[in-house]
Amino acid sequence: MDFAIAAARAAGDRTQAHFLKPSLEIERKRDGTQVTIADREAESLLRRTIVERYPNDGILGEEHGETEGTSGMRWILDPIDGTASFVCGVPLYSNLVALEKDGRALVGVIHLPALGETVYAGRGMGAWHVVGEGPARRARVSNVAHLRDAVVCTTSLDYFVRAGVEELFSPLQASCALFRGWSDAYAAVLVATGRADALVEPKVAIWDVAAVQVVVEEAGGRYSDFRGGADLNAGNGVASNGHVHRDLERLVGLA
Repeated sequence: MDFAIAAARAAGDRTQAHFLKPSLEIERKRDGTQVTIADREAESLLRRTIVERYPNDGILGEEHGETEGTSGMRWILDPIDGTASFVCGVPLYSNLVALEKDGRALVGVIHLPALGETVYAGRGMGAWHVVGEGPARRARVSNVAHLRDAVVCTTSLDYFVRAGVEELFSPLQASCALFRGWSDAYAAVLVATGRADALVEPKVAIWDVAAVQVVVEEAGGRYSDFRGGADLNAGNGVASNGHVHRDLERLVGLA
């Protein structure tokens, strides 16, 4: 856990060296998403750090692909979750580090370097929230019991369109008290710390949600894909305080 936290923070420091720089060069990947030198440098740093400490572990990262391991453990990395926010100078991006075995995340770190917040969790260890140089405090989901009273986050309508589930957007919006575009792993931090009640994402990759799964669950909430399973490769996900999860699963299961 200490290693994962330190690695995520080091990656965050590397990205901050490029944040808000007017000379930042932006490229487009084949899928149309943005990538910068900050993404690539941060992932390279994470990979070097892991190889030095755990040379037998596998590594899967968004920017540099997969390296097979022999230990049965695999690190899953998103060097910048929210590159669009990063490019726009919005401080809601994060560095994600997760450790997975047999399709289940065991350790997860969500580090928000521009905000100075970190949420981390390990199976059976609870979830913890650190702000700045302050102490680690238990991260706990909210107690909101009904979806009609809930704050639900997502990225934006275009993600529903690209995922082919545009018909879900309006029912989700109508079902809750607030439906807000506090997106990416920042929304998961809000859920894990009780500041929002749920997160619905129709289009995600495994590196977007591996850390989120263990963080939200250890904070007392639930994580699932749209079919109610726990498949990190499903391409979609729902994270919540647990109380509103069944109603959300019922809604997204219409897709």
